[in-house]
Amino acid sequence: MHSDKSSKIRKKKKNEKQYDTFSLTMELNRPLITEEELKKQNEEKQYQKKRKLNKNIFKVLACILIIVVIGTFAWLSNSYEPQDIARENLISNNEVFVEEGDVTKFIPKEVISDTGIIIYPGARVDVKAYSPLANRLAQKGYKVFAADMPFNMAIFSSHKADKIIEDNKDIKDWIIVGHSLGGSMATKAVETNNKIKGIVYLASYPSNDKIKLTDAKVLSIWGSKDGVINFENLIKSKDFLPKDTKYVEIEGGNHSDFADYGLQKGDNKAITSEKEQLNITVESISDFIKDKIN
Repeated sequence: MHSDKSSKIRKKKKNEKQYDTFSLTMELNRPLITEEELKKQNEEKQYQKKRKLNKNIFKVLACILIIVVIGTFAWLSNSYEPQDIARENLISNNEVFVEEGDVTKFIPKEVISDTGIIIYPGARVDVKAYSPLANRLAQKGYKVFAADMPFNMAIFSSHKADKIIEDNKDIKDWIIVGHSLGGSMATKAVETNNKIKGIVYLASYPSNDKIKLTDAKVLSIWGSKDGVINFENLIKSKDFLPKDTKYVEIEGGNHSDFADYGLQKGDNKAITSEKEQLNITVESISDFIKDKIN
């Protein structure tokens, strides 16, 4: 009995030794990782981390871009609409025929001038808000064309005047009236089209002196209570304009009342009436055309 027990113990130990030897052999037979392979593995890990980081950055940037696009579109879509007086002036009467469209036309029943007038709106202002100004100028005998702009921003179509001029070859000379940002964009049209003989800045000014390189005459009108325009830049811009530029300050006038779209954000309430500001603007433009253009 003792012998059998000893035999079993010896067999067990023998088996354990074989197992251990086998395990050790397997470990020794495994190929060792070389330094080059280890470097490749580390590089792959770093690449995957970088790739994941880039994906996350891309997702964040994409989200920011979408927010910016949506916000910009919402801002552009939230334009200043024509008010009651403006809408009334979009109706034809016994003095002026009005035709709405991509370009709203104000054609006088009795044309007394071969000079046409083009109007560029201020930023985010529906050009139809300028219908009181356009209608009154048409009553003076001028054909007037109010240029509708993409998203009501003249910056997206600064040379729209070219098509208006091309489509109305019966008109000999042109002046362009630009309000606020529309004035800056109107400058670009004057610089490239020699049929535009004059430019009227309404609460606006050029950003450089290129207008001097043209033969265009200039009229600058602004209101003393304007809360939007940068008066320091307005004064500095006089160096950019021809010496014979005519300046008109409307005492008590503001930025918004050159059209009928309500009080623009940041503007001051005018002391003078909207009607009075309109009267002075119309008479100043009419006199400008008679004295400088015709």
